[in-house]
Amino acid sequence: MHDITSNIGITQCLAPQTIDSSALDSGSIDMQGADCAAVAVFIGAMGDTLSGSARIDLKIEHADDDGAGAPGSFAACTDEDVLNFTGLDASGIFESVDADAKAQKRYVVGYRGGKRFIKVTATPTGLSSGGPVAMACLTGAPHEAPVDNS
Repeated sequence: MHDITSNIGITQCLAPQTIDSSALDSGSIDMQGADCAAVAVFIGAMGDTLSGSARIDLKIEHADDDGAGAPGSFAACTDEDVLNFTGLDASGIFESVDADAKAQKRYVVGYRGGKRFIKVTATPTGLSSGGPVAMACLTGAPHEAPVDNS
């Protein structure tokens, strides 16, 4: 298969929701059957003016299979596990969306680590009036093609 739609899986892993005081995450993304993944985080207009004290931290974590087909304990990814970002901190934060980063944007973090499950979390800090956040996962290099995107 030489067309892109047969070779990538696309999943909405977080429907558009308002982020204000609670973290939102992609849920457990199962990498089984794919060799690579990317998670796109879409951030809309915020009610607050973003700054260093009013921001949204985006982090990526991964986990092995617990032996029953579910994720074990999630641990922070490092620079070696991701594409498109460097300088991840100890908790796996790859971007702090603040005035410098500009909201109303998309952030795409690629995963190249060797674990079965990944999860991306958007954690608000200092927001009193948030805005919309959504996430989509794209998996590629499938073990079997075409991928079923129905």
